[in-house]
Amino acid sequence: MGAYIQFKNITKKFGGTTALNQVSFDIREGEIHCLCGENGAGKSTLINLCGGIFQPTEGQIFIGGKPVVIKTVEQSEKLGISIVHQEIPLCLNMTIAENIFLNRKEAVKGLFLDKKYMNDETEKLLKRFQLNLKPTQLVEELSIAEQSIIQIAKAVYYKPKILILDEPTAALTDDQRDVMYTVVRELVKNQKTTVLYVSHRLEECMELGDRATILRDGCFITTRDIKDLTMDDIVTLMVGRKIDRSKKRESYVRDEVLMEVKHFSKKRQFEDVSFQLKKGEILGLAGFVGAGRTEVLTAIFGANRPDSGELYLEGKKVSVKSPADAIRHRISMIPENRRDDGLIASMSVQQNAQMVVLDKIKNGIFLNKKKSDDLMAKMTSDYLIKAGDPSNPIFTLSGGNQQKVVIARWIANHPSILLCDEPTRGIDVGAKDEIYGILRKIASKGIGIVIVSSELPELISLCDRILVMHEGKITGEVSGDEATEAGIMRYAAALKDDYRYADE
Repeated sequence: MGAYIQFKNITKKFGGTTALNQVSFDIREGEIHCLCGENGAGKSTLINLCGGIFQPTEGQIFIGGKPVVIKTVEQSEKLGISIVHQEIPLCLNMTIAENIFLNRKEAVKGLFLDKKYMNDETEKLLKRFQLNLKPTQLVEELSIAEQSIIQIAKAVYYKPKILILDEPTAALTDDQRDVMYTVVRELVKNQKTTVLYVSHRLEECMELGDRATILRDGCFITTRDIKDLTMDDIVTLMVGRKIDRSKKRESYVRDEVLMEVKHFSKKRQFEDVSFQLKKGEILGLAGFVGAGRTEVLTAIFGANRPDSGELYLEGKKVSVKSPADAIRHRISMIPENRRDDGLIASMSVQQNAQMVVLDKIKNGIFLNKKKSDDLMAKMTSDYLIKAGDPSNPIFTLSGGNQQKVVIARWIANHPSILLCDEPTRGIDVGAKDEIYGILRKIASKGIGIVIVSSELPELISLCDRILVMHEGKITGEVSGDEATEAGIMRYAAALKDDYRYADE
């Protein structure tokens, strides 16, 4: 197979920040080519160049041996490129079918939309992806995982020549992931689709990929056949150092109970949820998608009021009816969907980092620039934020650095409790390691942390205790030697105690 896509000496600069520096490699027709690198390596920038969102400062892209200039999303689509972005750009107030056929001429019959055609075609697509949904359902009613699959389905439906998948499985269950794998393999086999696959789950690259290109700090490192690499090889090439996985987790749990949730219930979401959180404790919430973990977190934060139940902070009953109430009670939350719920894309890195602490950096009604700059410098240093010029828009940062900005912002507000919903979703192994260190440092100061994560190794390595949920109820608690993936899965599936996994 010859080169189908070629990147030749691609450089992209944002002000004084160089996101890509003389990057050159090729992708063969009909292969699954994995793009690996830490957050900030330049992967998203390269994808956005293909999508017409950015244009290279220097260099040239070739498709089928011909140089191309991609200045708009429309030009990208005409070249047969379809991109599934890490953050989900669907219209929440529209139906699934309307999202699939948005701006597509084939959905128009005369002067009107052919809704029967749209719904029939969407029904076939939903069956292909094994989704038990209706074409007429509003996207806002779907879970993050379902929205992710709809985005993938939309890209697949139009039979692209080049399919670019950016962290497509970050929110998916194992079963949903397997379905997506099958569809991608079918595209490559039957349509000779060329796939550029970006995932921080390196096991996916090992299973799906034909070749891998590694970027580091905006520079090309190497392109190799997957069969000639191990996951440790890829990690070392990505980060330029060995990740020490043998570090023993330190515990900072103190005796004082910081928060107590008593009998939280909400119809169709969770039932009779009760637990305590101690100072310095990192408490995990595990369970399958739909178990009610996020709903419990948002209930504590006042964004999803329970039907019944009580919340106590340091022994005192409190009323948290809104996020503003939660913040007053020194509760902060890192949301699952950082793009929509955690950041304002049009604002700068510095503005996003400081929006909840403006009272600390103002003189009267005016912003004190020195205080603001000093605080930004401290955040950048303390939280290992690679921001370049903090006056640049927040969307120019990698996902990992965006997440560090969100964490830094809330810790600057001096919370006593930090709620984290999938804090490392879509973040590479190097940035994950840094965020784990940041969370441990936060716990060492006596702050209590509650973490929802779908990655069991993450919960096991980070948490002092793990509560497991199934269909809205807490079905088990594990800690110490009991905190194994098999043990957690048994509670998550609500299996009987006499059932045992082979590895136990």
